[in-house]
Amino acid sequence: MVLEVTATEPTVTAMGSLLNSLGAVATGVWTQITKIASTIVGEPLLLFTVGFLFLGGCIGIFGRLLSRN
Repeated sequence: MVLEVTATEPTVTAMGSLLNSLGAVATGVWTQITKIASTIVGEPLLLFTVGFLFLGGCIGIFGRLLSRN
């Protein structure tokens, strides 16, 4: 008994194309976030400023949560 194997091209669906595009966008965004983070960490003044602003934001949000009745 001989079985014939034929190679078929996978069909590209609209959902597959959308997921592929979203993956490319997510990869690009992640690349930019990585570049920005490495720049901030590499510069002490930027690191201090971002850390100070982040800490102030956290204190502000935490203060709002505590002041709610």
